Amino acid sequence: MTDAQTPDRWGSAPLGFSPSTALRLAWLCWCVLLVIPFFLALWLIWHLSGGAAAPHPPHPLRDRWFLGPMIYLILVVPVSLFWRGRVFKPYWSGRTVPPGKYLLGMLAIWLALDLGGLLSLLGCVVTGSLLPNLLPALLTLMFFLTTWPSGRAMVRTVGHHTDPQVYEEPR
Repeated sequence: MTDAQTPDRWGSAPLGFSPSTALRLAWLCWCVLLVIPFFLALWLIWHLSGGAAAPHPPHPLRDRWFLGPMIYLILVVPVSLFWRGRVFKPYWSGRTVPPGKYLLGMLAIWLALDLGGLLSLLGCVVTGSLLPNLLPALLTLMFFLTTWPSGRAMVRTVGHHTDPQVYEEPR
């Protein structure tokens, strides 16, 4: 057995990660997915607020572009949350989540939020105005910041599902 195939004390993962490796990868992915839209939003705010760009005439897509990212966020983010719940099903029944599944479940939410924010920022570029397209990007950034990787689902059980004295409601 190679080192990647040996099961650790938390069980083997479908992608062969240990919990510490998965947590490091999760933090790396989270930071990269945070930095890209954050600095793009800062640049767009500076660029479109009159610092470097001349005023643009009203764009015909200005109000309609806003609806695209909002519909995307209304449909895709709940689906990604539901999918992560399915991937984290062992956690809800008192077991730990394998590290590879933890990483995939969290990436689903992070990518859904990040793509919604990037679509919204693309609307700022296309229409040449900050509002209303900046609002969904700021909303996704706010929700993205609250989903940092903790790794608790990989290493901490919430109790056994048949013992009401041991069971603790997951947070």
